[in-house]
Amino acid sequence: MSNQIAYPEGVKVRSLYKAIKLLDYFDSSHPERGISELAGLSGMLKSSIYNIMSTFETCGIIEKDPKTSQYRLGLKILELSNVLNQDDVFWQVIRPFMEELTDQTGETVFLATPYGTNIIYREAAFPKHAISARAIKGVVAPMYCTSLGKAILSCMDPSMTERVIADGLKAFTPYTITDPQTFREEIDRIRRVGYAVDNMEHEYGIKCVGVPLSNEQDQVIGAISLSGPSLRFNEQQIVEYSKLLEERAHQIRNRI
Repeated sequence: MSNQIAYPEGVKVRSLYKAIKLLDYFDSSHPERGISELAGLSGMLKSSIYNIMSTFETCGIIEKDPKTSQYRLGLKILELSNVLNQDDVFWQVIRPFMEELTDQTGETVFLATPYGTNIIYREAAFPKHAISARAIKGVVAPMYCTSLGKAILSCMDPSMTERVIADGLKAFTPYTITDPQTFREEIDRIRRVGYAVDNMEHEYGIKCVGVPLSNEQDQVIGAISLSGPSLRFNEQQIVEYSKLLEERAHQIRNRI
């Protein structure tokens, strides 16, 4: 079986890179994986995967279910994430602005940062009347069909838009933009108006308005958005929310 893993520039220890990349196959849809399953996904030999998983298990990075022999992420990951959270400038600086915004609008506020050609959610502030608040921190989503991702992309070099397109524009809903030229025009429009809209492109029935966040050097560091049921997000409301978000983005820029 041939190795399907590509090595980006800068990788010095290929065996370590291959081992760490196996962790990417564990996600919310597949919290547990078996040796054969990981071999099929990665193209690596079962014996190699077994040795890697055993080493990870010894380090606490991976746990093995004694009944099913399936592997899942270990508590060492949770310990390391706690260290990251405690030193997270986004929690310390941006969180108060997010809570103020959700109190003002009654909608959910999300914060995300670039993660390759995707975004990774860093924080969320939910309205007090929310029945349930889903765990979002650490969730990865595409750039091309989220207001957060499109807002970030509009502030990046156009070559990044081409990278996103090259990765594929998969349809999540009937509203997802999947045509490359239409997507390029969408990013150009966002550059002009200063905010992005997720028109039920990632999740049916949900609309989002997002604006980019930058530091004093005008480098894009992420984006914040307001999100809620599509029926509450008419054109007028979207424009009003975009202005509120832009105000907060300016205040955050002055604090970072």
